[in-house]
Amino acid sequence: MNYHFFVGNDNGNSEHDMIIDGKLVQQPNVNCTVDELPWSEEQAPESFIRNLHDQLVVTIDSPAARPGMYYVGKFALESGEILDNLQIGIDMKSDMDLPVVNTLAQIAAAAVQKAYDEEKKVPDSVEVEVDMATALPVTQHTDETSAKFEKRFTSGTHHVTVHLGIHRVAVKITFPFTKVVPEATPVIFTLQKDEDGNWREGDIFHEFIEANGIEKKFNGSFFKDKRILHVDIGDGSTEYPITEGNKFLRQFVHGSHHGAGYAIEEALEEFNRLIHLPDSPRQFFSDVIKNPKHKYYARALKTLKRPLESQVRQIVQNVKRQLTKARNEIDLICVYGGGSILMRSVLYPLLAELCAEREMKLLYIPADYAVQMNAMGLDAFVRGKIYEALKSKAVQPA
Repeated sequence: MNYHFFVGNDNGNSEHDMIIDGKLVQQPNVNCTVDELPWSEEQAPESFIRNLHDQLVVTIDSPAARPGMYYVGKFALESGEILDNLQIGIDMKSDMDLPVVNTLAQIAAAAVQKAYDEEKKVPDSVEVEVDMATALPVTQHTDETSAKFEKRFTSGTHHVTVHLGIHRVAVKITFPFTKVVPEATPVIFTLQKDEDGNWREGDIFHEFIEANGIEKKFNGSFFKDKRILHVDIGDGSTEYPITEGNKFLRQFVHGSHHGAGYAIEEALEEFNRLIHLPDSPRQFFSDVIKNPKHKYYARALKTLKRPLESQVRQIVQNVKRQLTKARNEIDLICVYGGGSILMRSVLYPLLAELCAEREMKLLYIPADYAVQMNAMGLDAFVRGKIYEALKSKAVQPA
């Protein structure tokens, strides 16, 4: 089986959001190395296919990462094994194996699922050629780091064995071209166009339209020439790039080590004490917070309140710093990212006041879209004309 996939790949500190071949995959961005398979008895390999991303075990043989067997994403998080994750504020993503391993694993899983859907049987091997756009934090993104990260995917063939119980599927992955852009900048594509290339409409803008009393029919064309200050709040960092139309303004690169993850790290000790656990990972707390029905939800919220307010104050200070640097010549502040959902009740009124005072609009992306904005933008970018032009320029013989 041979496939070609377009992949928009957002490697977040906490969550891995990828759009692979048009389908969104969301997993905790963790893995762990293991010595043996978790299954011994024979299970029908077909039984793994439907929820493959949630029970993903792979063996990686790649020039870009340490070879070995890995549990990936949710399966790693729930395994009780020692986890590898992205250290907040410390790790350079371009140097780490984790984003490479998890990216290869998720693409391989999607390829196995597609082959099964089409052939109605479990394949023995699959080959995938991938066009991919991914991103680095604006504070880590330079010509050098982006070239280095791109090369980890494009130099050589990656062999991934996907384990369906004790059945193995060999997946061969190649990346003829990959583009690494600064995080947050792909969001300009998400705001303007939908996945079919039409001007974006719909409930993503509903609150914005109401808050600004916009009467006429509204769509993404509104953003095509706007100067936007992005506030992309992740787990371990917040990015504050400024874009104008489809351009990233390099002179306003700014990011800070503030985000939901710091508040969670601060709250974790107290949370663990309240639930009588000696230890639990940051991603477990993140999962509890996302689920109001979880038995520990109220306790997690209680321990998070004060640390979260402190992070919000720091983020507002950084927004003011960017506005000052840009002389307030900003049409719109756009807020999104996983951290923006948690911080909304505290952050929204502070930014709304700031926008009113400085004569600009506030677009606070709804929770249903906030986490996917980068992945959606990367997916739009990898399918678009700019990517195609960059690719044909890069792969032309000298």
